[in-house]
Amino acid sequence: MYYLAGRFYIVIPGEVYPGVHLAMEFVLIITAVCAALMSWYDHKYKYEFRSIVLCLTFSSVAIIQFAHAVSYSGMPAFLTPNTVNKASTYWIISNLLMGAGLFTAVFLGDRVRKMRLTRVLLFWLPGNLLLVVAVAYFLPYLPPMYDAVAGKQTSLKIALEYLIIALLALSALKLIRISTLGRRDYCFCMALVIGIFSELAFTLYSNAYDTYNLLGHIFKIISYAFIFKVMLDDAVGMLYETNKTLEKQRKMLAETNLQLQEKDRLKDEFLANTNHELRTPLSAVIAFTELLKDESTGKLNDLQRDYLDEINDSGRELLDRINGFLDLSKIAAGKVTLYKELFGAGDLVETVIRRMRPLYEYKGVSLKVAPLASHGLQVLADRSKAGQILTNLLSNALKFTPPDGNVMVDAYPDESGRYVAVSVKDTGIGIAPEDQKKIFEPFQQVDGSAVRRYGGTGIGLTLVKKLVELNGGTIAVSSEFQKGSTFTFTLPVGEKGGGEVV
Repeated sequence: MYYLAGRFYIVIPGEVYPGVHLAMEFVLIITAVCAALMSWYDHKYKYEFRSIVLCLTFSSVAIIQFAHAVSYSGMPAFLTPNTVNKASTYWIISNLLMGAGLFTAVFLGDRVRKMRLTRVLLFWLPGNLLLVVAVAYFLPYLPPMYDAVAGKQTSLKIALEYLIIALLALSALKLIRISTLGRRDYCFCMALVIGIFSELAFTLYSNAYDTYNLLGHIFKIISYAFIFKVMLDDAVGMLYETNKTLEKQRKMLAETNLQLQEKDRLKDEFLANTNHELRTPLSAVIAFTELLKDESTGKLNDLQRDYLDEINDSGRELLDRINGFLDLSKIAAGKVTLYKELFGAGDLVETVIRRMRPLYEYKGVSLKVAPLASHGLQVLADRSKAGQILTNLLSNALKFTPPDGNVMVDAYPDESGRYVAVSVKDTGIGIAPEDQKKIFEPFQQVDGSAVRRYGGTGIGLTLVKKLVELNGGTIAVSSEFQKGSTFTFTLPVGEKGGGEVV
């Protein structure tokens, strides 16, 4: 201290020092306010008890330090006439709060405590303002910190400074004893050590305007700067670590997504190969069943014919499902070839109706066709795929419509004139609103005991949707539970002479 201040000891002129002092004090005040805000922000995300203590400590220091700055000799009166004793009293209160706060933060700061800090501050800050006012008006009744007659600090003031030094020293020793002293703890320890030098300087000054007082303020600013750096590093470091974690998770998700895509591709390839392998023997079973039914190997009795019919029907149903899986696999793998051609929408409807009518008659469901407004309208699509779409929708309607129910097919130009809409309306069990969103998803079925008895694999409508989209159209459903459903798909209108292979 002697080499920094005592060797060049002077008393700074009274007309100069108040301005210099005020500038230094406001640097301390601004730093304290920023530190309080950073601690408040830190507590919102970490819930450390240290953040609570530092926020309350620095908010108090900022308020009381302001009272000290404007109470200094040479400044206009603040509440009551300014004196060195008044400024020194505010100063020692501020430093005691700082020392106690840092001591608590070091020894108890690692605890986790979730608290509504904003609500606490609403009571804490007015309490500090009341303290400032009380000190100003009750100063004559408080122990003096500066003896104006003797022109020096009182013994009590110096003793309190040494108490603050003890608190800071204990806090620094606590940090030094940590085996893994990180950058954060190192900066905090430096702030405490420099704070000790600041308090030592304040025990040595004999005049409020001398170089020891000036040096104490300079050390105090440096100490505050280190503490603020710790908090700033915490906040910025937390953002950096969060961004680093998010980036790591993004890369992991991207890698996982690639792995899932590869697995999905392998699954589709496996399904496509498996479906091919299943179709070959199944087609042979159906073919030999047809040969047996022709009685080329001998006459059949009625029971044998019934058995062959069951085998044939079950085989064809299984083949249809395998074909559905195969089509989905091809679409997922991008291996579907469309042979787009011009054909009449009305012709398509009539062809499919003619093929499906025996099944409807067998179940006792009425299949009707509305007077076709689409006669003469040509669509540009894959005729085979378009027939598959309508066949699947009619099969679906037949499955969920009870005997004596009705199914109506209609085809008409849409409002834009660029598409032909084909609708299949049934009087079946209908679909609840919450289930309508998932019926086009793969392997999704409207569950429940009343519905599961209808069977199915849950890919029919998924396949329909994908085939419609491949042909450049859309599909939608409107339904009322227990009253029926209407499925409507569109196909683009084509011009004569059109046609393409996609």
